[in-house]
Order: sequence, then C-alpha cells, then structure tokens
Amino acid sequence: MNEYPIEIEQFHQTLTSLKGIENVSSGIDSLEEVKEEILSGVEFSHLPIAALLRTNGGFENEMLLQFEFNIDKTQESLISLEFLSWFIRDQSRGGIKLQLRPFALPPQVGENKQLGQTLKFQIDYFIADAPETLEPILDLISKLNKSLSLFIKLYGIPLK
Repeated sequence: MNEYPIEIEQFHQTLTSLKGIENVSSGIDSLEEVKEEILSGVEFSHLPIAALLRTNGGFENEMLLQFEFNIDKTQESLISLEFLSWFIRDQSRGGIKLQLRPFALPPQVGENKQLGQTLKFQIDYFIADAPETLEPILDLISKLNKSLSLFIKLYGIPLK
C-alpha cells in the first residue's frame, strides 16, 4: 500500500466517502519532457493525450497530479460521478487547471476480453511553474479538498 502525504490521503478519503466511488489512487508526473511524438507509447497511456496533443506536449516546468478512481456501477455511483463532473468543471471555470476524464484499456487483448472490466476515471490537475518542493502542491490539494468537502455538505451528496 502506498503512503501518501496527509493532504493527498485526505483528498482520497473525501472522494472515497462518496457512494459508489472506489479504489482511489494518485501519482505525479513531470510533463516537461513529454513531447507529441512519444504520446503514442503505451507507457504514456495514462496521460491526458488530447490535451497534450493540443499543446505539442508538456510545458516547461509543468507537472501533472493525477487522481484515479473506479465506480461500482450502481445508481449511487452515477450520482457521485455526475456531482464530481460538475465540481471539476466548476473549479476549472474558476481558473484551476482540472479535468475529469474516463480511461479504459482495449476491449480485447488476445483471447482476454476486457470490455466492461477496465473503466476508470481520472482527475488531472495541471500545475504550471511547478515549485521545487511538494509543499505548495499539497497546499493546492488541501484547498481543493476543502472546497469539495464544502460542496458535498452544501448539496447533501450521499455518503457511504
């Protein structure tokens, strides 16, 4: 099991508290060296490819903090997913470089059918002019978590 900084762990817990949201994990990548010509490689499949194609790759000193989760395919999970979709869009409208997108593996690999088994969702948080330390990034996640928690309470979003 990964040990995350407390700010990341708290954001994971807030996401997981929503009905139907499962298996939250996260990671961070430098986008500075990511160029358009390498995006077709399987090792880059977790990245927001369309966004990076629009900019011909990552920017200088740009980081991507990514949160990934599954849904349990219940009505409650769709309500949570719809709420998160609105929340992420609303935060983006406010100037935070966030997006929520689906992620899935190929429907079939050899004889192994994967369709219906690999759907995940990713929250991409683009951080321009990334700081030298993680502390300012963790502060951003703490603020995002406080905002998410506030809106969960404000709108009475169902929790586990």
